[in-house]
Amino acid sequence: MKTFLRNQRVRRLPAVIALCASLALPLPALAWDGFDADSADLVEIIPDSLPNKGDTVDVRNYSNDETTTCLVVSVTRNSRTVEIVVRTPDGEAHTLVMEGR
Repeated sequence: MKTFLRNQRVRRLPAVIALCASLALPLPALAWDGFDADSADLVEIIPDSLPNKGDTVDVRNYSNDETTTCLVVSVTRNSRTVEIVVRTPDGEAHTLVMEGR
Protein backbone atom coordinates (compact mmCIF):
# COMPACT_ATOMS: atom_id res chain seq x y z
CA MET A 1 0.00 0.00 0.00
CA LYS A 2 2.84 2.43 0.81
CA THR A 3 4.40 1.80 -2.58
CA PHE A 4 1.08 2.53 -4.30
CA LEU A 5 0.72 5.88 -2.50
CA ARG A 6 4.32 6.83 -3.24
CA ASN A 7 3.78 6.05 -6.95
CA GLN A 8 0.68 8.26 -6.99
CA ARG A 9 2.69 11.17 -5.57
CA VAL A 10 5.48 10.65 -8.09
CA ARG A 11 2.98 10.72 -10.97
CA ARG A 12 1.58 14.04 -9.79
CA LEU A 13 5.00 15.63 -9.36
CA PRO A 14 5.43 16.77 -13.02
CA ALA A 15 1.98 18.38 -12.97
CA VAL A 16 2.74 20.21 -9.73
CA ILE A 17 6.10 21.41 -11.09
CA ALA A 18 4.47 22.62 -14.32
CA LEU A 19 1.78 24.48 -12.36
CA CYS A 20 4.32 26.19 -10.11
CA ALA A 21 6.50 27.16 -13.09
CA SER A 22 3.57 28.66 -14.99
CA LEU A 23 2.58 30.75 -11.99
CA ALA A 24 6.14 31.97 -11.50
CA LEU A 25 6.57 33.22 -15.10
CA PRO A 26 5.77 36.89 -15.75
CA LEU A 27 2.58 37.67 -17.60
CA PRO A 28 2.91 39.19 -21.07
CA ALA A 29 2.34 42.90 -21.39
CA LEU A 30 -1.23 43.79 -22.26
CA ALA A 31 -0.49 47.34 -23.35
CA TRP A 32 1.92 49.07 -25.72
CA ASP A 33 4.11 51.81 -24.21
CA GLY A 34 5.15 55.10 -25.78
CA PHE A 35 4.81 58.86 -25.40
CA ASP A 36 2.75 61.75 -26.75
CA ALA A 37 5.01 63.75 -29.09
CA ASP A 38 3.25 67.05 -28.32
CA SER A 39 3.24 66.93 -24.53
CA ALA A 40 5.97 64.29 -23.86
CA ASP A 41 3.53 62.48 -21.53
CA LEU A 42 4.00 58.75 -21.16
CA VAL A 43 1.10 56.82 -22.68
CA GLU A 44 0.06 53.26 -23.38
CA ILE A 45 -2.22 51.85 -26.04
CA ILE A 46 -4.66 49.05 -25.36
CA PRO A 47 -4.83 46.49 -27.00
CA ASP A 48 -1.20 45.49 -27.38
CA SER A 49 -1.14 45.21 -31.15
CA LEU A 50 -0.39 47.37 -34.15
CA PRO A 51 -3.62 49.18 -35.07
CA ASN A 52 -4.75 50.02 -38.58
CA LYS A 53 -6.16 53.28 -39.87
CA GLY A 54 -9.78 53.55 -38.75
CA ASP A 55 -9.38 51.33 -35.66
CA THR A 56 -10.23 52.59 -32.21
CA VAL A 57 -7.73 52.26 -29.37
CA ASP A 58 -7.78 53.14 -25.70
CA VAL A 59 -4.98 55.57 -24.88
CA ARG A 60 -4.00 55.78 -21.23
CA ASN A 61 -2.12 58.93 -20.25
CA TYR A 62 0.06 58.35 -17.19
CA SER A 63 0.40 62.03 -16.27
CA ASN A 64 -3.30 62.48 -15.50
CA ASP A 65 -4.21 58.77 -15.22
CA GLU A 66 -7.03 59.08 -17.77
CA THR A 67 -8.00 56.67 -20.51
CA THR A 68 -9.51 57.99 -23.75
CA THR A 69 -10.90 56.01 -26.67
CA CYS A 70 -9.40 57.45 -29.86
CA LEU A 71 -9.71 56.91 -33.60
CA VAL A 72 -6.50 55.95 -35.43
CA VAL A 73 -5.86 58.42 -38.26
CA SER A 74 -2.53 57.07 -39.50
CA VAL A 75 0.22 54.59 -38.65
CA THR A 76 3.84 55.11 -39.72
CA ARG A 77 6.55 52.54 -39.06
CA ASN A 78 10.10 53.80 -38.54
CA SER A 79 13.28 51.83 -37.87
CA ARG A 80 12.89 51.93 -34.07
CA THR A 81 9.45 53.40 -33.40
CA VAL A 82 5.91 53.45 -34.68
CA GLU A 83 4.16 56.81 -34.97
CA ILE A 84 0.41 56.64 -34.54
CA VAL A 85 -1.74 59.71 -35.10
CA VAL A 86 -5.00 59.49 -33.17
CA ARG A 87 -8.03 61.76 -32.92
CA THR A 88 -9.75 62.17 -29.56
CA PRO A 89 -13.52 62.52 -29.19
CA ASP A 90 -12.91 66.28 -28.74
CA GLY A 91 -11.38 66.41 -32.23
CA GLU A 92 -7.78 66.94 -31.09
CA ALA A 93 -5.06 65.09 -33.02
CA HIS A 94 -2.18 63.54 -31.07
CA THR A 95 0.96 61.90 -32.43
CA LEU A 96 1.94 58.95 -30.28
CA VAL A 97 5.46 57.59 -30.62
CA MET A 98 5.40 53.95 -29.60
CA GLU A 99 8.04 51.27 -29.12
CA GLY A 100 9.03 49.62 -32.40
CA ARG A 101 7.33 46.37 -33.40
